[in-house]
Amino acid sequence: MRYTMLYDGNCRICRSQAALIAGYDDHNQIELLDANSTSARERFPQISHEEAMGQLHVVGPDGTIYRGAEAVREILLQLPTLRGLGELLRLPGALTLAQPVYELIARNRYLFGGSTTCDDDACRRR
Repeated sequence: MRYTMLYDGNCRICRSQAALIAGYDDHNQIELLDANSTSARERFPQISHEEAMGQLHVVGPDGTIYRGAEAVREILLQLPTLRGLGELLRLPGALTLAQPVYELIARNRYLFGGSTTCDDDACRRR
């Protein structure tokens, strides 16, 4: 059973982060799925496209849905090389501090690097 990470495939930064995760996923534990795909909507109808575009979503093998900073923590915990970073996010209060920072970055992900961070004019539509 694998985790599924739903990411914004129109965002070059998001694709780059997904590729980074894939590079550390030595045991093929994480499926990367573009949240814009038909497959994502069919497999996870409980996650609206709007929600998926708002923040990272990770679906655990048992169906548990993790969002935002919590999703980042869960992914990090699954990757042996990055597990220590995930453990830091388990410290008391860590997610309380990490979530607003995560939301700020997620909300502005198309702005980082100007027009070169997204495809198909998606930057201008956000």
